Amino acid sequence: MATLRDALEKTLASDPKLKRDEHAALVSLCRSLADRADDQGENLTTHLSAAYLSALKDLRRAMTESGGKEAGGGKLAQLRSVQQGKQQPKSTRRRAS
Repeated sequence: MATLRDALEKTLASDPKLKRDEHAALVSLCRSLADRADDQGENLTTHLSAAYLSALKDLRRAMTESGGKEAGGGKLAQLRSVQQGKQQPKSTRRRAS
């Protein structure tokens, strides 16, 4: 039977961004919660389940982050480009006629 820890390790292996030091605490928390959830088995508490799901949501966010200014896709990068006059904000862009 596959465990939550096994599934988590597959997820972690799928994205090299999660190996960065900045995500070390989150990855460690996810591993710890997965181990605790596996230990509880069918007696998994609502509190632990909610904590694990919340940590997974943060992990997903880390996986989909743009990578900062270089990637140019995150909110901060978009705001910086608007401030520097590189593009209009999305809400004020006009369609070409």
